[in-house]
Amino acid sequence: MSTKKDTTDTSLEMTSEPKKRPESKYNASILRECIKEGLDAKSIMERMGIAHKPTLKHYVLRLISDDRTFYDVKGLYLKSSSRPYVNKKGAVCFNIHKVDLGDLEIKEGDEFVITAEDGRIVLTVI
Repeated sequence: MSTKKDTTDTSLEMTSEPKKRPESKYNASILRECIKEGLDAKSIMERMGIAHKPTLKHYVLRLISDDRTFYDVKGLYLKSSSRPYVNKKGAVCFNIHKVDLGDLEIKEGDEFVITAEDGRIVLTVI
């Protein structure tokens, strides 16, 4: 009969180190200074090297807890996803029902002419 080969390799030892967490960029004095200067969330993120808004929210909450003082950061709690933006494919998408159109009625199948005037994008119903 055939002999079964041992599939375990004893030459490799399990000496892997646990994953290291990246060092926190939290700096209370810089964050406090930025807030007192009246900088908005985007400016604070650039100055502190923070890539994501939830991280900045966490740092502000930590500072509030440490100082026992409420800090309000402009633009931190705005939901940016509700505003139209250009995606990677170059398309702008928005929900027409969330826009106040006054007495203008838009229905499925309507077509528009797009023009640029004075730094604005204008949609005109055909």
